[in-house]
Amino acid sequence: MSTHVYYVPSINIMGKGCLKDIAPYIQELNLNKALVVTDKFLMKSGIAGKLLAVLDEAGFQYVVYDEVKPNPTCKNVHDGVDFLKQHECDYLISIGGGSPQDTAKAIGIVATNGGRIADYEGVHKSKNKSLPIVAVNTTAGTSSEVTINYVITDEERHIKMVMVDKNSIAAISVNDPELMVDKPVRAGCS
Repeated sequence: MSTHVYYVPSINIMGKGCLKDIAPYIQELNLNKALVVTDKFLMKSGIAGKLLAVLDEAGFQYVVYDEVKPNPTCKNVHDGVDFLKQHECDYLISIGGGSPQDTAKAIGIVATNGGRIADYEGVHKSKNKSLPIVAVNTTAGTSSEVTINYVITDEERHIKMVMVDKNSIAAISVNDPELMVDKPVRAGCS
């Protein structure tokens, strides 16, 4: 008999309009300041604004890092880590599709383990759990908000690095179909 192990976020919030219900679950994490990881499209389109309104209403402290590119790069990750440290954030909230989700995972791993993101290419390379992540999904595609996998492009070696790391799993995943309704079919990396 084979053994199968599944890693999933401990809290998965799903359903139409559920974004409005996330504040108590974030409060239970008992953290201070979030780094919201997203991209320019989601900021300009107002989709990320829906999340920010929920955070504002709940009185959460946060800063926004919206420099995520399609096929996020090592530079995206390391700039995000620097931004996180500069603003003294102790958790991450990602909003978007695979690119923001993967970037947040990589930022969280480097923040708690040090080094460069390329150090974690492969399977279970980190020693420490990521900073807590609240993963708010805006697409039906990658499932990055609920997996232990993430992909970052190494722009120096011109390769996509695949990381499979149980320490990168989100603390909370949020799947609200209302965040997907107004998105165009081709929406960049979101």
